[in-house]
Amino acid sequence: MSSTDTQIVPVPFKAGINRETTEFTTDGAWYDGNRVRFRKGKPENIRGWQKKVSEAYNGVARAITSWSSLSGNLYSSFATDMLLYIYNGGDLFDVTPVNTSVTTSSTAPLIYSSTGSEKLLVDWVSQSPGLAAIGLSQNTFVVISAPGASVGGIDLNGTFRTSIPASVSVDRYFKVVTSTTATGNASTSASTNFTFLLNAGSDTQVEDIGYGTALFNEARTSLGVGTGYGTPASVGTGFSTLPLNWSLSNWGEDLIACPRNGKIYVWSENGGTAQRAEVITSSAPTRNTVVRVSPLDRHMIAFGTMPTTSVFDPLLVRWSDAEDYNQWLPAITNSAGEQQLGDGSRIVGVTDSRNEMLVWTDNALHKMTYTGAPFIFSFSQLSTNCGLAGMHSAVEADGMAFWMSQKDFFMYDGTVKVLPCTVKKYIFDDMNTEYTDKVYAGFNKEFTEVTWLYVDTTSTECSRYVTFNTIEQWWSYGEAKWTTWEDKRLYPNILTTGNDSYLYDNEPDNVYTGDGSAIESFVKSGGFTFDKQTNGNNLVFIDRIIPDLSFGNEGNVTLTLETKKYPQSSSVQTKGPYTISETTAKISTRARGRAGTVKIERGSKANTRWRLGSLSLDMGVDGQR
Repeated sequence: MSSTDTQIVPVPFKAGINRETTEFTTDGAWYDGNRVRFRKGKPENIRGWQKKVSEAYNGVARAITSWSSLSGNLYSSFATDMLLYIYNGGDLFDVTPVNTSVTTSSTAPLIYSSTGSEKLLVDWVSQSPGLAAIGLSQNTFVVISAPGASVGGIDLNGTFRTSIPASVSVDRYFKVVTSTTATGNASTSASTNFTFLLNAGSDTQVEDIGYGTALFNEARTSLGVGTGYGTPASVGTGFSTLPLNWSLSNWGEDLIACPRNGKIYVWSENGGTAQRAEVITSSAPTRNTVVRVSPLDRHMIAFGTMPTTSVFDPLLVRWSDAEDYNQWLPAITNSAGEQQLGDGSRIVGVTDSRNEMLVWTDNALHKMTYTGAPFIFSFSQLSTNCGLAGMHSAVEADGMAFWMSQKDFFMYDGTVKVLPCTVKKYIFDDMNTEYTDKVYAGFNKEFTEVTWLYVDTTSTECSRYVTFNTIEQWWSYGEAKWTTWEDKRLYPNILTTGNDSYLYDNEPDNVYTGDGSAIESFVKSGGFTFDKQTNGNNLVFIDRIIPDLSFGNEGNVTLTLETKKYPQSSSVQTKGPYTISETTAKISTRARGRAGTVKIERGSKANTRWRLGSLSLDMGVDGQR
């Protein structure tokens, strides 16, 4: 390269984002991005999303699954901290189990309205069972039936969310939230049926009060009990209470649903979407961490559960008789049984893989294989120090399992392996470690990508993602609004639930907007040396940028070039952003430096599809100073 001539030089970049080194030592990789993937090694923006149902659901979804019935009906089910839903035929149906049903017996005023308020006060005095026995919790839903009755202009017939204010006795009063403003102060004593649904749980982790749950002498005003050391506190476990999560599985065409630390429920397809899920009322354990149906032999299996002695064991695996989820007591005539695992303090999650089940504790991985009589299942520990971050942070992908632990990424293909990750430090530094239980893993078979949804340090709900391509071995990351993920096994699009409580079609064909709005996508290179022949000894003059991009929907992108004399120089020369469309042949510019970076991002048109082929710079040596 002479000092007077310029030469067109291609600038190659490796697939994936690399944040494990400094920006100027990425060795030709991309350094930053958002909502991009690298197909055949080249970056392109990811498709967008659109609402599948216009109606918002209640709560934050924690689990999702889909299946079809014998007659061909398609179903998807997801569960939140408040309710259990089924999606079918374009609509959402609440199939949450019933906790208890009570018809009031008192003739005294029972329900009160207050002018201008959307909340009705319920006085539960002398009713049976009492609120303590019901275990009524904040945000639990109740179906009220009082034919023809109203109070303050509000119809008393419907489904309402409960609100338990701190200013009244929780043993006697609660409120229900309506969608109507009361027209006056009124009360009613009409005989009314209250059908309390399954008690709602927390949508996030809650720190219990107890020794070791606060720093030495640290104020605990958020817990309502004064300061730390030396001040009496209410009795607590001393551990964080995890958010309400669910395990969902299928028994043929029926749905199996189990809230963490709860009972096992079955929704029967024969009963239709008007029927609620019902508890298994036989010898089934009543407290379970995870419940799944075994893939080959159809045993219902509870992980982290109660033995026949009814004392909860967080490391116990227990299963029903084959083809009979109502029979859990072992006998010579059935195949029910149990097995305790080791290496860990509790079972965290389970997934299927290659005709076996993988079971994670908080520290180790075990496999559970069907062997038939007399032992039914065999167990073996595969590895240690590889525990699961959260209940749903593992996923099966083409016969392999991929998961996130508290500090690393792993895979299992017959052997447990740590995944080399070019964004590991960036992701774990970005993650809010208080909410690792919310991490959700999903697979996108179309592009052979495993994606983990996680909570970043500025959020309390899933807000970011990190993706690994299992074939091309690259990593990327970006912004996300999803809390669960179901690949398009049955439905034409990936199903995701948003942190805004809507069900979405994710990545539908030719959609590059977020429910009609523009969404950001960009990729930024690591620093690269212009004059590679002298390892950056010479300054270089750049007078043209020659892009090679393909577009869809008549879109465009912008390109920004930054140059520096030295990697840590505070003096940066910025050129652009230049708009590039399908008719752009070249970009004229005047830039100088030894090294630089390139950033490509979506342009002015919201529904732009873009893909980078190559990039070349027309450059010439411009001296050494």
